[in-house]
Amino acid sequence: MHTPDVVGERMAGPGIRAWHLASELSKHFPTTLVARREDGSRDDPAALQEADVLVGQPARGFRRVRRGQRIVYDLFDPVLLELREMYGRKPSMRQRVHMQAEQWRIKRAMTDGDLLMVAFAKQRELYKGARAPIIEVPFGVEVDRWPLAVGRGDSAESVGQRPSANGQPPLIVWGGGTWEWLDPRTAVDAVIAVNNAGVACRLLFLGRSRPNRHMIDRRREDRLDALVRHGAPYVEANAEWVPYAERLSWLRRGKIAIMLHRPTAEAAYSIRTRLFDAIAAEVPIITTEEGFAAELVQGEGLGLVVPGSDSGAVADAIIRLLRDDTLFARCVSNLARIRPRFAWDAVTRPLIDKLTEWQKQ
Repeated sequence: MHTPDVVGERMAGPGIRAWHLASELSKHFPTTLVARREDGSRDDPAALQEADVLVGQPARGFRRVRRGQRIVYDLFDPVLLELREMYGRKPSMRQRVHMQAEQWRIKRAMTDGDLLMVAFAKQRELYKGARAPIIEVPFGVEVDRWPLAVGRGDSAESVGQRPSANGQPPLIVWGGGTWEWLDPRTAVDAVIAVNNAGVACRLLFLGRSRPNRHMIDRRREDRLDALVRHGAPYVEANAEWVPYAERLSWLRRGKIAIMLHRPTAEAAYSIRTRLFDAIAAEVPIITTEEGFAAELVQGEGLGLVVPGSDSGAVADAIIRLLRDDTLFARCVSNLARIRPRFAWDAVTRPLIDKLTEWQKQ
């Protein structure tokens, strides 16, 4: 198992996914995870030479290294669509080279891979010309870290009135980064509007600095600082990326998990990793319409879906979830109901089954 991302105390989506995929694979096959560490060092890639099967994103350094190996490309992250948003309409020469390199890696995966993984059905549209079979492996949740709602002593009424930490106003949690394709400004404006309407709440950005230090963008951090100043005193941000083992504890302090995006192609084809943290912690969700997260939230009753860039609609959704205890409790119950569907051992089953089939050949 290979990832170009950091695996350690603090992890972002690609590192988290690689860690859990490796963990599930190791229950069935001898498995080695090759990753970057928080100090910038990398694991020894020699394990790639010995492996019978390689699993990972199409990144630099990840390729078939000897004859007879099978290779599984994980295409859950639509990198090219993200780069288009990150670099804008006038990318620099260096940025264009980066995009061309990523495009070449995707094409190699489509022609050279023995198996491709996508996160959900719509992503198949991005790889129509692929020669290899495609399986769907979404993100997963840890089902053993938190007991189900019915087992933690909460009645429907008490769930809806879950208190905030230290008697503070209810907490709304933004669980991930503030990438260009996301829309944190609308969340900030909505929280300001809610407080101005006389309904107290706070917005917390869980982390400022990404754990992958070579990918830190100071301009993005400056924008987050500007958002916090704009939303003061109702908005705050943790100084550092929250340790992976603590993120569910932070979410459980919140009354609402919020994830908003701008209307882009990235939104239609992405799977939000912070969605699965909210499912694991059983925290009702507010998300922007379009995409996997919106369809799941609306279809399963996990929270409320709002129009893009509409701070008034977001403010109304916040007030509904804060004031309507019956709605809140129903969302928590639905989150608990679907959580086992996204357990890591459940979502990785198509991959395990395929590798078992190869092993028997």
